[in-house]
Order: sequence, then C-alpha cells, then structure tokens
Amino acid sequence: MSSEESTRPAAIARLAALPIWPGAPRIAAIAGGRTNENFRVEAGGRSFFARLGVDLPHHGIRRANELRCARLAAEAGVAPEVVHAGDGVMVTAFVAGRTLVQGEPVADDVLRRLAQALRALAARPAPADLNVFDPVAVGRRDLAALTDGALPAARRARAAAILDGAPRLATTALIHADLIPENVIVSDTGLALVDWEYAGRGDPVVDVASVVLHFGLPAHQAAMFVATHGAADPATVAALQPVLALREALWCEVQQRHAGLRGDLADYTEMCWRRLDRVAP
Repeated sequence: MSSEESTRPAAIARLAALPIWPGAPRIAAIAGGRTNENFRVEAGGRSFFARLGVDLPHHGIRRANELRCARLAAEAGVAPEVVHAGDGVMVTAFVAGRTLVQGEPVADDVLRRLAQALRALAARPAPADLNVFDPVAVGRRDLAALTDGALPAARRARAAAILDGAPRLATTALIHADLIPENVIVSDTGLALVDWEYAGRGDPVVDVASVVLHFGLPAHQAAMFVATHGAADPATVAALQPVLALREALWCEVQQRHAGLRGDLADYTEMCWRRLDRVAP
C-alpha cells in the first residue's frame, strides 16, 4: 500500500464528517494529484469534488490564495462553484465531462473555447494581495533550492541562461499558471479549468504559452490558438516556451527532494527534461 493510499481512510472520514452534504455522502478517491488528495462525493442526488491539501512553501502554494483564485475564476465562468472551504478542505461542484490527457490531440473547437475562457479569466481584476506568479522568479527560487549537487553543473548553467534571457512579464491579471491538459475538463455544454494551486497575479501570456507547450500544439494549431485569444504577443509566447519547460522540470526536481519519487514522478521528470531539449536545443 502506498503512503497516499494509507491516508485515504482518514481523509474520507474527515470529508464524511463535514456538515455540508445534502444527504449521506458516498466518497471515492480520484487518482492523481501530486500535491493534494482528491475525491468525488455523491450526496442527495448531487456530485461534488473535494480536495485536501496543506500549504507547500517550497512550491509557493498557499491554500487561502488557491481558494480566492478559484472563487474569482468561478465568478468569471471558467471554474466550478466553490461550495465549501476550510481547514485544508475545498469542495466544489463536480464537473461532468472529459478531462483532457497530455499527449492526446486536441480538437480545434476545444482550443477555441479554451482561448475564450482564458480571455474571460484575464479580464477579471486581480486583487493586489494575491500571490504573484512569475515563471522566471519561480525558476530562480527552484534553482536556489536545488543545492548540494542536485543538478549537474551543465544543466544548472543552462537553466540560468534560459532565465536570464526570458522576456519581461506583467503581473496585473488573474492567471491559472498551471495549464496542463489534465486541468481542463470539456463537456457538451462548456469548459472548466480546475486546480488553482499556482494561480495568482501574472501576465495572461503565461497561460497562452503554457497551453502551446503542455498541449504539444503543432504550429498551425498554436497559431490559431494565439490568434483566437487575441491578446498575447506571438513572439512572447514563443520566447516563453523554454522558460515554462524549465519551470516544470525544476518543479519535478524540487518535488523529488520534498516527497521522493512517488507515483509517476520519475517518468514525468525525464519527460520534462526531454521536452526542454526540444524547445531549447
């Protein structure tokens, strides 16, 4: 039994004790989630998504900030409604639909809907006290944390050069900051963005560039997506590809130091470094 599985009975009991359910809850764990525990709850004929997590300073995760961003995004119509939050638990409406999968092709109509959702998100005012998400600052923080030979010298020097050459970004809008396919749910009637752990004030171009990178968009789809969004400079989108690829690779290395090689982290780490080689040869 994994350490994650060993914590589930306590987490399920904790969720079941919440006085928010419209009936006797039926709770099932949802696979995935490298920095939290996720569950589906059925109660009173309704479905909910529940997540349990703590602050993770090494990744810049503050659950209070996550909650605020999730609520702002729900108000913008791009995220599920938050129905409960407190003591490290957040419960939202469950989004019925298809979760996108990394490596699978994405239809043009889905990309258009995603671009429109990101425009709606970027239009939301970002409170001044939200966490700031700047991938360059995050990269420098993670590099500083990876001491004692955690990275080969050549890889460290390459990372520093990528960060030194990164474009300057604004920090004025609400951004998701972790747009991997698994954080996008598509249904017949809409599209929802989930997992707001890293969200905060930032530059909307970061989200656009993240989709191009993490969805592996071919050139024609990337151009269409950027054009549909309409507010992201294509040159900046291109310049951010190595920065965001590096950010994800360094995240993996930091996660290994704090949590070990759990789940698919070893394979995912290697994939991230290989992707960096592709976008920054």
